[in-house]
Amino acid sequence: MEQQEIFELIIKADEKLKYAHEDNAGLRRQQARDLLVRARAAATEIGNDALVQQADTRLADLDGREGGPEGEAGPAS
Repeated sequence: MEQQEIFELIIKADEKLKYAHEDNAGLRRQQARDLLVRARAAATEIGNDALVQQADTRLADLDGREGGPEGEAGPAS
């Protein structure tokens, strides 16, 4: 997979989250996660550390969103 294609997967994942609604937020998070995992694997395969880092950062952000109600990270107690 080419560098540009990997970047496009990351953008698609961002868009899944950006345009999610209450009724499909869980599905959109899973779709975004799947795209990011694919992007990370492809970036690792071609040795592009910058794209691996972008995918890792977005996956970490995604994990943070799942912590609170409605998929939002809640305040620390």
